[in-house]
Amino acid sequence: MADFNKDRIRVHIEGKEFSVVGGSFQNMLAAVKQINGRRFVGALKVWQLPGKAEDIKNQLAISGFQLEGGTPVADETPAQPSAAAPASFGNDRIRVTVQGHQLAVVGGGFREMLDAVKNLPGRRFDSDSKMWEIPGDAGIIKNLIETAGFQLEGADKIASVSPPASQNTSPPAYTSPPMPQSPPPPAYEEPDFSDDVDIPAYEPPDWWDDGNMPAPPMNPPDWWEEEEPTDTPVDYPMRPSSPARPAPRSTDSSGGGDDQIRIRIGGIPMVVTGGSFQAMLGVIKDIPGRRFHSGDKVWDIPEDSTIDSVQQVVNAKGFILKRG
Repeated sequence: MADFNKDRIRVHIEGKEFSVVGGSFQNMLAAVKQINGRRFVGALKVWQLPGKAEDIKNQLAISGFQLEGGTPVADETPAQPSAAAPASFGNDRIRVTVQGHQLAVVGGGFREMLDAVKNLPGRRFDSDSKMWEIPGDAGIIKNLIETAGFQLEGADKIASVSPPASQNTSPPAYTSPPMPQSPPPPAYEEPDFSDDVDIPAYEPPDWWDDGNMPAPPMNPPDWWEEEEPTDTPVDYPMRPSSPARPAPRSTDSSGGGDDQIRIRIGGIPMVVTGGSFQAMLGVIKDIPGRRFHSGDKVWDIPEDSTIDSVQQVVNAKGFILKRG
């Protein structure tokens, strides 16, 4: 036997009246609201649920509630409440202002109606008048309130109430917005190439620091200020096509020849002598990790190389390593 003293929610399914039991009112109400297509009839204080009773019973059982009863309902159509009897929706009401008219949300518990009002977009509570100000069209707001299972009392007296959706009113025709007009392109103007070219003053290049090359010309070449090149070849200083014959290597400890290359081994200055500049430079470049210091004009040998190991490499090529 069902305990009729505990909380229950009346529902109508397939023309029969059932009761949802087995838990607190708020938890059972939340489970009923999860059913798609449910609709609350404020005049009858009952929820109308679409579908089969067996399917809804199984859905409620998942939430831990039961479905009791099954009494046939003679007529599920609620009687239209008269304008002179607003008390049929109960004593609880929430005062709202829509389009400057003072209305009231009725037909349910205060807490449930308050949650429905708070879900309306743009609502604001006026603490001075103790009323909720709701922006928007009264017809749309009325439909939202009725979808939540409540009634908007006094909405019928507002002339701008939107017609119900059953009238199948066609939406206004869509008109595409005007496209922005792009400005016409400017008129073509022939470019003017008659201006004189601003030629900078000639300066010798600052990268000419090779001691084996002749100094750069101090005067600019003939083509520097000419607008068109000529067929006369430019007299650039060229490196000699054949290397200079190396001086005879000397076996003297003082080194042979005038060419020498400065190196540093562990911070100790040394020089390589006894041969041509290019040949000795090739020996230095064969040492792994060597690096040329352009500021001091000296080759730095890695610190892991000793004087003896470098001297063996230099002597093997026929040159001399000595302190510089």
